[in-house]
Amino acid sequence: MSRALALATRHTLSTQRDNGSWLATPAPRITETALCTLALARSPHPGADRAAERGRAWLANGAAPQNHHPVAHAVETALLSLALDTGGPIDVSHPSFEDRTLSARARLLQAIALYTGRATSGGTGPAALRTLLAIAVAAQGRLKRWTRVELWSAHALVETHFGDRTSARHAARMIADQQSPSGDFFANPVTTALAALALQAAAPGSAAARRCAEYLLTSQLTDGTWRFSSSDVWDTALTVRAFHGAAAFDRHGLPAAVEFLVAAQNPDGGWPYRLGVESDNDTTAAVLIALGGASGAPGTTIRPGLRHLVRQQTADGLWRTWQSAGDPPVDDVVAHVVTALDRHSGRHRVPLAAARGWLAERLGEQGRWHAGWYRGLPYATAEVLPALDAAIPAGGHPAARTLAETRNPDGGWPVEGAGPSTPAATGLALAALESGGLLNEEHWAPALGYLVETQRDDGTWPGIPLMYGPRPLLTHYSTHTHAFAVGGLLAGQRRLRTVAAATDSAHEEG
Repeated sequence: MSRALALATRHTLSTQRDNGSWLATPAPRITETALCTLALARSPHPGADRAAERGRAWLANGAAPQNHHPVAHAVETALLSLALDTGGPIDVSHPSFEDRTLSARARLLQAIALYTGRATSGGTGPAALRTLLAIAVAAQGRLKRWTRVELWSAHALVETHFGDRTSARHAARMIADQQSPSGDFFANPVTTALAALALQAAAPGSAAARRCAEYLLTSQLTDGTWRFSSSDVWDTALTVRAFHGAAAFDRHGLPAAVEFLVAAQNPDGGWPYRLGVESDNDTTAAVLIALGGASGAPGTTIRPGLRHLVRQQTADGLWRTWQSAGDPPVDDVVAHVVTALDRHSGRHRVPLAAARGWLAERLGEQGRWHAGWYRGLPYATAEVLPALDAAIPAGGHPAARTLAETRNPDGGWPVEGAGPSTPAATGLALAALESGGLLNEEHWAPALGYLVETQRDDGTWPGIPLMYGPRPLLTHYSTHTHAFAVGGLLAGQRRLRTVAAATDSAHEEG
């Protein structure tokens, strides 16, 4: 295990960027490549046709829709069909599309299908879709900036279909106002591709449409794909949380990482998941957890971060993921905020009883916790347990015992149910067992063995998509898999030291 940790730490230190951060290019999936291919296929910009053909080649070479959730499968199936111009009507009939959070996915698919002349199955008719989008545009409220751009894009496509050039051009102006000098929209290929479609439809030949096409051309990778957003602030906070306490990391990697996180703070006191976008409560809490106990984090950074979380607390004592009224509280975000405030308890007077009570109620109602931003029982359990302040009962916390029962015969844990073991889920499970006071040798020894055996020669582990973005689609970041697996190894190391200390004490008493 010591050798595995040394290999993992060496890899992490070798991949730290000059600015002190970590960043990974996400694994490819249908969503980004299909949308960018669609946008460039309809662009007159030089080179757009060739780039679209490269995108279609990758999509046609066995790209499979995600199948962990019916809406994820429906979205990727539809986008694949639209990009390749194959198949029948675009199907948005699944009942899951009626969920308030997911209904926007159906509207986007219908808008693209309407603009490209494809029939749809399920959902609303064209006239009703037009009305829904017009109402949503008029009542935007506190939506995230990229959500507003995606809404305006769908509105522009539908208004173009109905021939209302005035409304379409107005939407295009609203879109263009959010464009960066580089031509992208928040470095998000999903938002950028949707904006490109809308700008080409409503404002063809405009500077905004041209810059958007140029950005898509330059951001295509050599394999023909486009990838989801990277997340340097989140990845760095996650890496610090996982590795803090490992001597080599604390000496060689931590100081620069702390400097990066301090510099990444937004003027409102919060932190964004990546540089250059708005703050969110989950990343703000994660950074404050990471900075807790780390030397070099000044009070002039911590205090504004805490004040930001104070301002974001809702009337019922909880926190949403974003600053948008449309985002409901979720288990992992509320737990992260509580843990962050606990970590800096001497600097604030925020009441936390309501949030802890809500987390306890969620466990009682559901029998488990569900995370909003990562898939799987191990993540939800590992992230929520540290937020509880009640004494751990003898034999371990019930949530830890429930998780322990899902371990596979190979010693590892699955993401969900009876699936195959993965290093990330196994590392998270060990962290959860540590927080939950479940220290039985029968769980720890096989799991640590699994992590050691599945580690690659370069110190990394194989991974699968775990992070939601945009929900319910999943994305895989190698940095996340690495941090979760290492978190389990370090939990195992702490457990072994505790056992050794207890054994020494018993020998001395004997």
